[in-house]
Amino acid sequence: MTVSTCGMHCGWFRDLWRLPEYLYQANRDPRVRAVFRARRDAYAQPPWKIVRFAGQMFIGTIMAHLFRLAIPEFVLDNMENGMDQVFKVILPVMGAATGVSLVSNIGFQKVAFKWCILGAAISTPWLLLESPSIVCAPLFASLMANYKREWDIEKEPPTGVCNFIKRVIVLTLCGCIYLSLWTSAIYFNMHVTTSDGMRVPVYEAVGNFFESPAWKDFKKTMNELYEFCQVNGWDTCYQHLIEHLDPTGESHAYKVLGFEGVTAHPDEIQPRCRKLSRQFHPDKFKTAAEKLAAQEKFIEIQRACDTLNEMRKRRAEKNMKSDTTKAPPKDRRKTEF
Repeated sequence: MTVSTCGMHCGWFRDLWRLPEYLYQANRDPRVRAVFRARRDAYAQPPWKIVRFAGQMFIGTIMAHLFRLAIPEFVLDNMENGMDQVFKVILPVMGAATGVSLVSNIGFQKVAFKWCILGAAISTPWLLLESPSIVCAPLFASLMANYKREWDIEKEPPTGVCNFIKRVIVLTLCGCIYLSLWTSAIYFNMHVTTSDGMRVPVYEAVGNFFESPAWKDFKKTMNELYEFCQVNGWDTCYQHLIEHLDPTGESHAYKVLGFEGVTAHPDEIQPRCRKLSRQFHPDKFKTAAEKLAAQEKFIEIQRACDTLNEMRKRRAEKNMKSDTTKAPPKDRRKTEF
């Protein structure tokens, strides 16, 4: 599964450089159609390419596992009369056939879905083993798809707004189905391993999380923040949030220098900086560990002092500009005699 996922990501990375070619093919550009006619005249069947075969294997393997994991294990375990074995065969076969068919029908070649299903169904004996080999389904489906591949001469270039809307709807629907498969596989069939080695299903972990003190404290905090915003206004709430996030680092600087609150008189900052710098200067310590700890504290103090000095300069410049703006304009009226 991990190897297939890495291969799929590599394929997506490779496709970034082929997006223009895919667009030309999808829109049936005249130059692309000319190349297609030349290749069709030269080859009775589309040439076999290892890149396409690798894509069929990777996507087919991913889809086979997703279809297999879409149904929770505890549901399959509770099935009777061998129905669990039926689903354990049908789901990987359908997933492998779907993934292989998607890759097989890219560009100017096509493969009927029935051949992908037939190829994946050949892997049934391997899927019935105690430790099923799901990779056999995409392997046989890929082999069958390459054996039955043929040129696609029926596709027409997409035109019109309706065609565009149809393509968007189909793409959205397929994306929702794909995400739902991943959601079901993760939620029902994956586990969270605790520090003592206990494996907890994700659906139990999620349920326990919403009952945990961390979630309750977070929900309480959000409710208090909402009530604060309702009373004081959303603009005030935004400013309050920005102050707590400390984007300028001023609050952290005051804390490093040991000031109470978030303000201090400018005359107090420089003496405090000099005092702490002398106190934590690395040359005053003997051992290497003490020197290292003192050096880190010394650097933190210097940064805090620089931050507060920079904020003081900015406020001074802002006040000067404000005073200049508020200065009364000169009387330019002419005196008449």
